[in-house]
Amino acid sequence: MRLKIRSNSTRNMDAITFDGSCTPNPGGCMGLGWVVTLQNNSFSILGNDRLEKDTSNNALFAEYLALKKGMLEYVRAQGQGPLTVMGDSQAVIYQMRGIYPVADEDVEIIYRDIVNIIREHELDIHFRWIPRMQNKRADKLSKTKSKVRILYPDDRDFIIELRNSPAVGKLRKKIAVMNSTPFPSNAMYKRLHPSCKDALSEKELFDLQMMAGEKASKIVADVFQGKRERNKHHQSQALRWMLRGLAIDLSIKKVKFDILSRKQSGNKKTSKRRIKKQKSKNKKRSHGRGAKYYLNRRALAF
Repeated sequence: MRLKIRSNSTRNMDAITFDGSCTPNPGGCMGLGWVVTLQNNSFSILGNDRLEKDTSNNALFAEYLALKKGMLEYVRAQGQGPLTVMGDSQAVIYQMRGIYPVADEDVEIIYRDIVNIIREHELDIHFRWIPRMQNKRADKLSKTKSKVRILYPDDRDFIIELRNSPAVGKLRKKIAVMNSTPFPSNAMYKRLHPSCKDALSEKELFDLQMMAGEKASKIVADVFQGKRERNKHHQSQALRWMLRGLAIDLSIKKVKFDILSRKQSGNKKTSKRRIKKQKSKNKKRSHGRGAKYYLNRRALAF
């Protein structure tokens, strides 16, 4: 069974990378990992899964299951192709291209499921083998024990509709884009900030809690625990973003991103000060040594 294969460049194409592992192989626990990247969006959909020990488990079966899960995720994300699928398993890639035969019965069932997905959605697809070094993200996901939660825009919770929020102009547009993006990039979080003070900027934590409601207040209190002013400030910031129309999960991530950015910025400033201080010390030492040597020369001269 040979699929339609593209022979031209894979640039400007959607992409899926996948990886599967079985420890021990065969008969061990299987780990699956996949990364779906849509060309028209600035995000990747990460996914993973784990299956308990079974005598029929093996590495090849895990690779195929990871590929199938990635394909289903791609279809759910409304990917329409062209698509390039990349993995570090030569057996899977060459079997999907029709170069190698599929001998294992269990693997053949998954193989046919993948073929049916491709044909049902009429995907223009290209399978390409890549070295393991280029498949680090999927490999790491397949070995991650905790499950990565995939949250789509339709699954998100809000405490206020964007049209009823105080956010206006460019800020409202940015919030709308983020709400419709499954995995907003760091650049999107960085660009998201009010250009001027709005009705929520001066509100205290108590007022924000009354406006947001008990559920949202409890969520932020659980995430940013503590009674210090710093913790209260983080809770207030998260509630402000929720009341501006940003999804609950994105509001929390936005505050966490800002906290991390400030830490990194502080570390950079500290390291710059240290470097400057060290240079100053070195300069003084070298200046002192030079002056001493000069005086000694003069003493000897006279």
